[in-house]
Amino acid sequence: MAGVFLAAAFYDGVLRRALAGLVTPPVILSDLNGLIVILLLFSLWHASVALGVRLTLAFFAITTVTSWIFEEIGVVTGLVYGPYHYTSTLGPWLGSVPVLIPLAWFMLIYPSYVVANLIADAWPVGTPGGRGHLVRLALVGALLMTAWDLVVDPILSGPTVGAWVWERGGPYYGVPVQNFLGWIVTAFTVYLLYRSVERRWTLQPVG
Repeated sequence: MAGVFLAAAFYDGVLRRALAGLVTPPVILSDLNGLIVILLLFSLWHASVALGVRLTLAFFAITTVTSWIFEEIGVVTGLVYGPYHYTSTLGPWLGSVPVLIPLAWFMLIYPSYVVANLIADAWPVGTPGGRGHLVRLALVGALLMTAWDLVVDPILSGPTVGAWVWERGGPYYGVPVQNFLGWIVTAFTVYLLYRSVERRWTLQPVG
C-alpha cells in the first residue's frame, strides 16, 4: 500500500512532468488537491502501522483541529502568519480556511515527527524520557516543519499556483518572516499536545 501511494506521488510530481515534452503520459493526480490527498493517505497509513490506530486518530485530530484554529485566527486577524487570504484553488472552505489545509498540516506534521525522532533518538516513533526531552522533540519537529515551508510556501503562494495571497508581501520570495515564526508556534503546539498524549498512553508503570 505504501508503495502505491509513493509511486503515484512520484509519477505525477516528477516522472510525468519530466516526460511532458516527449510524450503525453496519463494524469493520475489531476492537480495539487489530488497530490495532497494521496500524501495524506500515505501518512495516515504509515502512522497506523507505526503508532497504532488509537494514537494515529489522536495525532490526526490534534493536528487538524489545532492547525485549523491557528489558520482561522491567522486569516481573520493576520496575527499568526501575517496578513494573507486563501484563494479558491484548494476547494471547499471551513470558515476562512480551505478544508484541505488542516489535512495538509498532518501530511507534513507526521513525517516531520518521524524525522525528529530519528535525529534525536535514532528511533522513528515514541516520546521517551522526561518532560524536558518531550519539549526538545517538539521543538526539533517544529523547526523541521518550518524548514519544509521555506520551500513550499514560495511555490504555493507564487503566481503559478496561487493557493493563497500575501497581502503585504515579504522579504523571502514574497513571504513575510512572521509566517515562519507562526509555523514554528503552530507546529510546536501540535507536537507538544500530541507527544503529551503519546507519552501518557505509552508510559509503562513502574514495578
